[in-house]
Amino acid sequence: MKVAIDQELCRACGICGEVCPRHIPVTSTDGDLRMTVISPERAHLCMECGHCAAVCPQGAVEVECFRGREFETVNGSEIESEQLLSFVRERRSVRRYRDEPVPREIIDRMIHAAKSSPTGTGSMTTGIVVIDDRESLAALSELVYGMYEGLEKGLKNPVARFFIRRRAGEKRFRTLRDFVMPGMHWYLRWYREGKSNEVLRDCPALMLFHSPAFEPVGEQNCLLAAFHAVLMARTMDIGTCFNDLIPPACNRDPEIRKLIGLPDDREVYAGITMGYPKHPFRRIVPRELEEVRYVSTDR
Repeated sequence: MKVAIDQELCRACGICGEVCPRHIPVTSTDGDLRMTVISPERAHLCMECGHCAAVCPQGAVEVECFRGREFETVNGSEIESEQLLSFVRERRSVRRYRDEPVPREIIDRMIHAAKSSPTGTGSMTTGIVVIDDRESLAALSELVYGMYEGLEKGLKNPVARFFIRRRAGEKRFRTLRDFVMPGMHWYLRWYREGKSNEVLRDCPALMLFHSPAFEPVGEQNCLLAAFHAVLMARTMDIGTCFNDLIPPACNRDPEIRKLIGLPDDREVYAGITMGYPKHPFRRIVPRELEEVRYVSTDR
């Protein structure tokens, strides 16, 4: 059983069952006896999120996947709302980096933040690959550009384009045709001419987030972990940028999978380049949402 309740510690307050997404702990009253037990009908539905153990005032709940690991005490946040708002408004995607390595201790802090991110299923299946040496980054670049060169040629061929469209699906195909490849045409040209590397932007470090291919919300888990890493990076003056060109190449090219050691049953869903910013941003870009609307039946 994934969840167990220590009946000697439990006070049957019922909080664990209230916060459980699938109400696996059940509290009932029989006369003067009140008890919390694990529902045998729903025990197998446990998402291993740890909420029941984290909320229990008595520490009476144990989740199997966390056995032997310490639950730290929540001390509360000292970050005020205006501080956080200013922090996120001033963050920018950094695409130009100084020729300076990112210390491993900084990368480790980013990973620590990433592993603290929420997960859609509670499962701890997100993996991270870090590449921070020039030779490996150069090898990856060459393979990525090679894949996109083949894709560009394929899109020019009616027969190949038909199969690319069918395999990618209409939405992804249009994204490739109308957004990705027009820019990639120039990236390929500049790279082959030795002018610039617009895929990796000559970053000193790259972080890739991967998950089992059939994880129900693996992509969302990776994106959340990556964004937590991005926020942590900013506190240490490290610039980052989400890179959507690299994950598809990692998943489709056997040589890239071999280079990064990606198992056959996993896919990369997020990638971030990182490094010390070459140019400081001096102004906040004014951004708006397309729409903000409250829905109410009251008229």
